[in-house]
Amino acid sequence: MSENTNATQQATTPEAESGDIMQHIQDMIGGLLQNAVGKKHKTDTQEQMGDSGLGTGGENELPAEMNLEEIKTFIDVMQKFIDNVSVMVLQLETGSSEHGVTDDKFLDGYMATADNILEMAAFSMKDSLTGLSNKYGFDNRLILEWNRATRDKSALGLVIFGVDGIEKFEDEKTHDDLMKAVSETLEKSIKRTTDFIARWSDDEFAALLPITEEVGVSIVAERIRVEIGNMSFPNVEKKDGKTPVSIGVCAHTPEPAEKPVDFINKAYDAYKEAKETEGSSIVFA
Repeated sequence: MSENTNATQQATTPEAESGDIMQHIQDMIGGLLQNAVGKKHKTDTQEQMGDSGLGTGGENELPAEMNLEEIKTFIDVMQKFIDNVSVMVLQLETGSSEHGVTDDKFLDGYMATADNILEMAAFSMKDSLTGLSNKYGFDNRLILEWNRATRDKSALGLVIFGVDGIEKFEDEKTHDDLMKAVSETLEKSIKRTTDFIARWSDDEFAALLPITEEVGVSIVAERIRVEIGNMSFPNVEKKDGKTPVSIGVCAHTPEPAEKPVDFINKAYDAYKEAKETEGSSIVFA
């Protein structure tokens, strides 16, 4: 009996606990790094979306490489993370009556580490050029809002759009400047805090509008068309004095058996139909 008790105590020493924590943290870091450097979405996310291709074909990976500023930011976050983890492990390993720390201090260290994890997770879902969410972040938010709309039996709106002709730009700086300018206009034109905007692909944007019927989605789509149409960009040929914008729109109240990938496909097909008209049109799915 005594030997069994000693064995159990040995298995739960601070050193053993710290080893388990470090292994768990290494696993989390591995997953976060995988997202940050642009691996494909996890299989479970694909299953929730309802399709392994996520519905749009060809634009579903994060950038394969991080630029210099992204690398610097990620290193800073990782350093804070490692520092806090080191404190937590030290607290566990020195948790005797003479060298121990209070539960409050341990909790503070744990919360700081959790903040770092959330910061890294947010970083992996952010588009470095525009500051908006990237496609990975959009897909995760869509799953959340889709499930909420299904439960509440509420409508969900989606707007997918792009400035016509931008995909033909050969000058990368001009392309990037246009994308940044559009994203800034978007952040001003999307009024509700519950609405969610993202850089959908290299040349396209998406706005997700919870609890929004077709009428409300059409108002947002028209506002986007007008406000971006009033902008002026080099190398973009105007149509009737306006910058041409193609917009696809869908509003839908999801049923439990439905998958969000079908919702995305409807909006994206409407967007492609709008592009065929070559300028400043809104097509409803």
